[in-house]
Amino acid sequence: MQGILTNRALSDSIFEELIPSDHFLRKVNQCIDFSFVNKLTESLFSPNKGRPSISPELYMRIKLIGHLCNIHSNRNLIDHIKYNICYRWFCGLALKDSVPHHSSLSRIKKRLGVEIIEQFFLEIVEQCKKASLLNHASVMTDSILLDANASLDSLILKEKDNNTPPIEKGKRQLSNKTHISKTDPDATLAFKSGTPRTLKYKAHVTSDSVNRIILAIKITTGAVHDSVPYLEQLEYVKMKGLYPINETIADRAYGSGEIISYLKNNSVTTYIPLFSSRSGSSENGTLPGFQYDEANNYFLCPQNSILKPCKSQGDTTLYISSTMDCKQCNVANNCLAKIKNKGRAIRYVTRNKYAELYIQMKDEMEQEYFKEKLYERMWKLEGIMNELKNYHDLKRAQYRGLENTQIQAFFAAMALNIKRLVFFVLHKIILILIQF
Repeated sequence: MQGILTNRALSDSIFEELIPSDHFLRKVNQCIDFSFVNKLTESLFSPNKGRPSISPELYMRIKLIGHLCNIHSNRNLIDHIKYNICYRWFCGLALKDSVPHHSSLSRIKKRLGVEIIEQFFLEIVEQCKKASLLNHASVMTDSILLDANASLDSLILKEKDNNTPPIEKGKRQLSNKTHISKTDPDATLAFKSGTPRTLKYKAHVTSDSVNRIILAIKITTGAVHDSVPYLEQLEYVKMKGLYPINETIADRAYGSGEIISYLKNNSVTTYIPLFSSRSGSSENGTLPGFQYDEANNYFLCPQNSILKPCKSQGDTTLYISSTMDCKQCNVANNCLAKIKNKGRAIRYVTRNKYAELYIQMKDEMEQEYFKEKLYERMWKLEGIMNELKNYHDLKRAQYRGLENTQIQAFFAAMALNIKRLVFFVLHKIILILIQF
């Protein structure tokens, strides 16, 4: 049977006397409607059988305290609630009420699952939307690494095959291809420049560009490249009805031809620098005098000889000349195209299928407004990442496994969004009062 939070603390006058009227948790209680918690979880419980459970709303409030106040351990969190009168009041617990055991938090988390916690997160975003914090159409995306709850000592060799070379005695070469953590198999080796390589997870964050509300947060293993879940996250934001995306801002890790082309084809203004400064260079089909015929898909050299497509690898196609044309050419010795086979003297150029897009993006990247958008992304989104890691308990995984870490990320994002919402709503109220 589902337990209901009775909020007995509200009837206890001692709380009103001791807790300051401007305490942050009072503001949270005033601005956030938590009634959605029981509605979303009632299907998990029998309506009339069994003993009442710990209220899901109480669980939600306890976990929010942990992330709002950056308390990592469930055991420490419960101890804080026992002795901190402000935390007791926020949880609706009177002075004589018992506090749930710390192990109950893990059991409730398992009972609710990542899907229900995701609905909690979306409800908080919806409340931000109703408060007019999402009346924009621009998003920013970045990612951060967080330490897994496992050490390098937990790494063991994966199943050996005949091609695996023996490791010399005294040496231990670690790789995601050869090793896996027996403690947390989902965690992978990763590092950021200037830091040691350890077992990590990666949080991919997409936020509103104006009020910095987190719209999507996805946990992957640490080895996943930033760009892999990017388009999926943008689709997630649109499918959930959170935001009509008309503009995207991200760093060069997301600047692949595939991503930029997809966004531009969907009429999304893109402020993403190219992944490599060499994108669109001479080897991608911009050799002086060599003209590309898009209709017929071939290159025409300065001597009017045709270079036909030979083979493709990834997004790049190789175009080669005829041996006979090059033998009869008067300027073969000064030709800018490279020699593919010195014996046959075949000339070649390569062309990326996004070559025209690269040229366009290079021009845009030189514009002042483009640079201003990237600077805005830097201080806004890097600030969000700093808050998540250092103030909302997303520096280290509390549990093990992708799903458990995803739940932790949802709560961290909820804490940050609630902080933004409280500030915005109360600031708006103050402005209204000033006008009167």
